[in-house]
Amino acid sequence: MGYRTLQVFFLLFTAIGLLLMSGCAPRTRIVAAHPVLEKKTTEVDPAKKLENLPVEVLIDKGRAYLEQENLPLAQLHLVKALTKSVDNIELYQLLGDLFVKQNQLDKAKTAYAEGLKLSPGNPSTLLGLGKVYRSEGDCVEAGNYLQQAQQLAPDNPEVLTEMAICQDTLAQSPQAEELYLRATELRPLNPSSFNNLGFHYLIQGAYPQAIDAFWTGARLKPEDRLIKNNLAAAYILNGDEVRGLSLFENSIGAAGAYNNVGYIYMVQNRWQRAETAFVKAMELSPSYYVKAAKNLDYLKRISAYQDMNPSDKEGAGN
Repeated sequence: MGYRTLQVFFLLFTAIGLLLMSGCAPRTRIVAAHPVLEKKTTEVDPAKKLENLPVEVLIDKGRAYLEQENLPLAQLHLVKALTKSVDNIELYQLLGDLFVKQNQLDKAKTAYAEGLKLSPGNPSTLLGLGKVYRSEGDCVEAGNYLQQAQQLAPDNPEVLTEMAICQDTLAQSPQAEELYLRATELRPLNPSSFNNLGFHYLIQGAYPQAIDAFWTGARLKPEDRLIKNNLAAAYILNGDEVRGLSLFENSIGAAGAYNNVGYIYMVQNRWQRAETAFVKAMELSPSYYVKAAKNLDYLKRISAYQDMNPSDKEGAGN
């Protein structure tokens, strides 16, 4: 048995569990006294329905369920398709995407690798492998696949974004910024591109630039709470607590706003302001009492440690 056949069997047997559980339970069939009644009790086994579907239909349905985030049904159809065909590049791509969503990264790598054997120059498969290795924290290996993908698809925004994230992780800020900016140029109406750019500026401490990027993203998608919260954090880090609190309150409520503000001040070693914010969060909502209390307890322990070790303090602030 060849290596590739073994790999395909591995995919089948690691993913087949759901398929086995999805079949109908055995039924005790009661034979009717009158032949006409037999037609009314006849049922089609769902497993047989899938068995009769062409592989193309199974893949189409699996893709649709995957786009709808219905992972169990996506897996059911894609695994069934794999029993009918082992030479379909799109099938391996979809299986890889499915396993990524399920956080089964080893299975995702196996699926993408099988697809890459069928189509060595496929940018989507190279991108998939790059994402998996980046998710595992291996940005060097991720970069190898992403660079190949970029050579084949130089203006693919997803490839550029993944490369930018790796560059950020490797502390290559100028290269990361260039890639993020290029992604926004290619997708000027995509709010996620501006959120990614804003977060890059945020971790660099470039708060005014972060505000501009988050503001553009929030304008493109006003209902996106993640972008709005990032914008609020950028305002607070830039010294505009009033505007930041207002944005937080509009998205997560007043108690959540003060809890987030307290956390930001805690990261900045601004102990007194952090404590005031956490106490305010506990006063405003009992539901935030546990979360804010834990932050406050952590804050007190860190503050006490730094009082005993003054040389470890980083920056003052109140």
